[in-house]
Amino acid sequence: MTTKNVIARALFANLLIFAILLSTMPVSAQGDLIPISDVTGGSGIFILRGGAKGPPRRVLPSRASRSKAQRIETARKVTRQYTTLAKVAPRRTRTEAVTPDDARLKNVGRMDKLEASKLFAGVGEYHLDRDNYNEAINFFREALTLNASNTVAQTGLSEALALKGNELLVKDSFPVARTFFEEALKYNPQNAPAYYGLAEVLTEMGKDDEAAKNYEEALAKDKALSEIYTPLGALYFQKGEIAKADQYLTQAVAASANDPQAHYYLGLVRYTQNRNDEALALFRKSATLDSSNPEVAFYTGSTLLRQDKNADAVTEFTKATTLRPNYFEAWMGLGEAQYEQGNFAEAVKAYDKATKLRNTNYEAFNNLADSYRQLTPPNYNQAESNYGLAAMFIQRQPTFNKEDAADMYSKAAFSIAKQCEINIKQAKACRWDQAVKYLEEADKLSTSGVDAANLGWAYYNAARADIFNGNAAAARPKLEKAKVALQRVANSNSNFVAGPMLNLGMALTDLGEYPAAIDVLNKVVKKEPKWAFALNELGIAYRGAGNFKEAAKQFKLATDKDKSFAQAYYNLGEAYFKDGNIGEAKKVMDQLRKMGAANLAAKLDVTTNGRLRQGS
Repeated sequence: MTTKNVIARALFANLLIFAILLSTMPVSAQGDLIPISDVTGGSGIFILRGGAKGPPRRVLPSRASRSKAQRIETARKVTRQYTTLAKVAPRRTRTEAVTPDDARLKNVGRMDKLEASKLFAGVGEYHLDRDNYNEAINFFREALTLNASNTVAQTGLSEALALKGNELLVKDSFPVARTFFEEALKYNPQNAPAYYGLAEVLTEMGKDDEAAKNYEEALAKDKALSEIYTPLGALYFQKGEIAKADQYLTQAVAASANDPQAHYYLGLVRYTQNRNDEALALFRKSATLDSSNPEVAFYTGSTLLRQDKNADAVTEFTKATTLRPNYFEAWMGLGEAQYEQGNFAEAVKAYDKATKLRNTNYEAFNNLADSYRQLTPPNYNQAESNYGLAAMFIQRQPTFNKEDAADMYSKAAFSIAKQCEINIKQAKACRWDQAVKYLEEADKLSTSGVDAANLGWAYYNAARADIFNGNAAAARPKLEKAKVALQRVANSNSNFVAGPMLNLGMALTDLGEYPAAIDVLNKVVKKEPKWAFALNELGIAYRGAGNFKEAAKQFKLATDKDKSFAQAYYNLGEAYFKDGNIGEAKKVMDQLRKMGAANLAAKLDVTTNGRLRQGS
């Protein structure tokens, strides 16, 4: 096929492919169909499976766990609640408190051991009432040394050890605190604060199942310790046991209307349940109680995104990144909120920050590439680069979604094709070979057929570019590859098969395989008999095979179906002429002039050496 013929055919053939694909492929099922100008001035078609804009890939943190600071704050609350409750209704049998300067203590060495034990236990009670846990522990221990059966001393020592352990939790000494809790339970297996404290230590160690058992044991021993509802509910949320998390956190909010943690974690439960209005109210309440928690701002923004309140989401994500500048997920959320508003330059800034925080995160690079592609004007070079990185990083995952990886390669190729439109105007070379490489990778990963169709399209465009540049030898292998790729799609049961079959027919015609092209294009016409474009292609194949009578028949059917199809009229006139039907050919030339297609009429005149004008 000559360069001249390639250009003439491209000017209409690829436009018809676009129209046919639009009518054959459900956009919602497969993606958007995007016309792309090529080197010959035609308009090819590319299938973007995620759509022209596509939603950004959302990234949420792993299930939120309580921070050490939150656990420390809870330890303070539990200690405060327990000691308050114990003063009103002691949780054990107590003995009368004895002041350290009691005169009896001077004679303790001459006392009966049982009486001395009781006296030391009383001093222990005195120190315990004043939160002097070390002194309390010492006196209770001394009481037990004198009388190992002193139950008051045993339970008093257990209580002092547990409260000392909680004091150590507040000081961030979790491993040391554990020894106090475990010893406390040896002296009193009914000690609720000891079970609670041990649960906090186990949570810190990541032993969630054991921690949950100890939290529940603490509540079983003392149902009034409502401060335990929050850490237990939060732990169940982290474990993914949403029903239990809901139960305890609902109780936590009811018991403590001013607990920011309880409101935050119940908000997470409601967010997980997609009860977004309730989640938002809980997050907002938590923020009023504690404005320093970046996670609250993050999830407030995430909930607003769900409600399409993107401007408000920007405010919350900005707050989260201000509170924690290295908050990767919040930068991703900010990028999404800006992207959804069409603020693509701001989205680029946010996603660029995210890629710097996690420089191997494929979602961040994919979203950054999408944002570059949506800029005005688009930056396709940056888009291609970042799609390529996204495709590389996703494949480093132990398990990854192959269709997602294929989509990233596909969009990298698409970006090259769109950059080609710009390069043509600037007399720069297009990088079709790289686009082909990307689509070859996509085709290896994908089973959808979309990438095979795009690959065939890319091979075909690369071949036409070679022909345009006078390198027919390089074009032929690419046309062969286009044929193979398109045959795979055409032979599938895909619901968009007619478009690739049309492409296949065109490739076969360009290869000079006219019988095969005629067979394929007849199937297209049979499948879609109203397509004037397909009839015209079938006529071209018949014309290449030298069957001008059948070619004229197909061109006539095409013009009957589309009275404005000027290129088909030209083809009809040429076929009539070569079949020896001069009179009908002359009528076609007159029709072209009436249609305002003087250029095609002139071309037909040249093709027939002026014989139509002469009427012979």
